[in-house]
Amino acid sequence: MFTRRKFFGFCSALAVMAGVMPAGLRAESEAVFNPDITALRKLSSVIAGAAPRAVHVTKVADTVRPANVVVAGADPAQKMTLARTVYQLVYPDNTSVMIDSGMDEETHRTFGKTEEPFYPDNYEQVKRALLQARLIILTHYHADHVAGVVRSDQFETLAPKTWASTDTADLMVTKPHKETIKIAHEKVDLFRIQDMGAYHPIAPGVVLIRAPGHTPDSKMIYIRTEDGREFIHSVDSGWSMENIRQEKMKNASWVREDERQLLGQYQWLNRVMREEKDIIVLCTHDNEQYIDFTARGILQQGLYTV
Repeated sequence: MFTRRKFFGFCSALAVMAGVMPAGLRAESEAVFNPDITALRKLSSVIAGAAPRAVHVTKVADTVRPANVVVAGADPAQKMTLARTVYQLVYPDNTSVMIDSGMDEETHRTFGKTEEPFYPDNYEQVKRALLQARLIILTHYHADHVAGVVRSDQFETLAPKTWASTDTADLMVTKPHKETIKIAHEKVDLFRIQDMGAYHPIAPGVVLIRAPGHTPDSKMIYIRTEDGREFIHSVDSGWSMENIRQEKMKNASWVREDERQLLGQYQWLNRVMREEKDIIVLCTHDNEQYIDFTARGILQQGLYTV
């Protein structure tokens, strides 16, 4: 079903043939972001097979920041907890697809100036889930998303089932996000590296959406489950749903993002939430959402392992 670098955009070609490539996602210089939900729904069925039965999540660590660092203009006296999460799609045959790979404790310690929580039992669960997954999707090159693969003592097992877009693979080698995740070109070449267009069906019920802004290689993900539930995983477009709802940027001195592109994404996500009320928007680092959605069963807490 899945191949390596030489596959060269087969799924994008299918999208063109289906007549559903997005007219709305224009040149990056225009900072227009307008993926077509109808097209995403059609593309979610391009790859044959049952859709995922559940969306699972766990978090390997927490990072605490002043609220005004997370959301520009927020109260600096308040603190916001950012969850370092890993998502997993579980299929009816009990196979799974991982969305990103989390990070080990040493990499986590490079993110903050203080000793912040790391959850070793959860990270052990992530490592087991990565080993059993049929596919691992890297959404972008940042350390908290790729370190679980890059620093694994099972790298040779994980690499052949790890999917990365061409630009993510290049950034991992040429611009490593943290010292702990430096990796040689020869190792990254073991990944399933693919060019991707605006949309990219990657597994049954799953379509990647090119969404540069947070990083040049960032992606969102459309997910449709077998019972018809729909999710847009916004990944790191916002660190919090408040970035999205208020259409306000992050305010961290160390973050370099394309704010015009992010504003377009925030505007689109808000339109989706207004007009497609059954679609659930996910945000990787929103700890309040993590607590709420796992408590209500929208997301299954903990990763499925056998």
